[in-house]
Amino acid sequence: MTPLPAAWLKGTLFSLLFAALLGLAFAGTAHAEPFTFPLPSDGERSRYGFEYALLQAALNASQRADAPADQLQWSTQPMTQGRARAEVAAGHLSVVHSFATPELGRQLTAVPFSIDKGLNSLRILLTRRSLLPKLAQAHSADDLRELRFGVLGSWSDRQMLQSLGFKVAATESFSGLFKMLSLERSDVIMTGLLHQQQVNLLLGEATDLAWEPRLLISLPSQQCFYTARTPAGKALAERLLRGLRRLQQTGEFERLYASHFGEQISAGGGRRLIQLLDKPAIATP
Repeated sequence: MTPLPAAWLKGTLFSLLFAALLGLAFAGTAHAEPFTFPLPSDGERSRYGFEYALLQAALNASQRADAPADQLQWSTQPMTQGRARAEVAAGHLSVVHSFATPELGRQLTAVPFSIDKGLNSLRILLTRRSLLPKLAQAHSADDLRELRFGVLGSWSDRQMLQSLGFKVAATESFSGLFKMLSLERSDVIMTGLLHQQQVNLLLGEATDLAWEPRLLISLPSQQCFYTARTPAGKALAERLLRGLRRLQQTGEFERLYASHFGEQISAGGGRRLIQLLDKPAIATP
């Protein structure tokens, strides 16, 4: 057998080695899974628009300079907050945002950074026009105990209100909240100041409903991101915390916050404050 030329062998070996290295490089990126975030149960992405934009910004701010940009995408299926938390715990979703509760802190890994700056603690009431005169006379939490608060079953507000002795009427449908209110199955819906405009878009032509103009309900809480209680989930939580702190240091967090909630921030001025709870739950890593 005629021996192969040394130059040919050298060239072939180099080609094979280059192809193997190139394959490894592509393998390292092609199988990188994008981070996933829950699509709201009604499919309306604008409801979580700020949280999605903040999450992407935090990922970008904590990205290694030599690493490819991470992808963030919505879940393929819409889901309630309760299901989203369960999907994160099971490792099927990367991250969810939620109000901090001790129970949730035991189930998931908290990113201890208040993404709403505590302003979701300040709520206004959506009600039927016929109840406006009665609500105008309210001056304390006890004056609200006869009312039925409409809530989603997955909201942390449900347990909190019940533990404080308030009546609740629950539904699993976001649109069902407004239907219950119109049909007199509930009396009020508490909405964070930051989400009034989003609710207005969903109300449509519900002329029997109106915002109560005098009261500002304080239910102290903080909203945070949560990841799974796995090594990968904890690593993601630490990374998000680094990114959020960097956004805070550069002023990008304030700019993003103002761009989404500029008008709502001042909407609580001049209202009568009623406190339902003294202290918020604390998110712990």
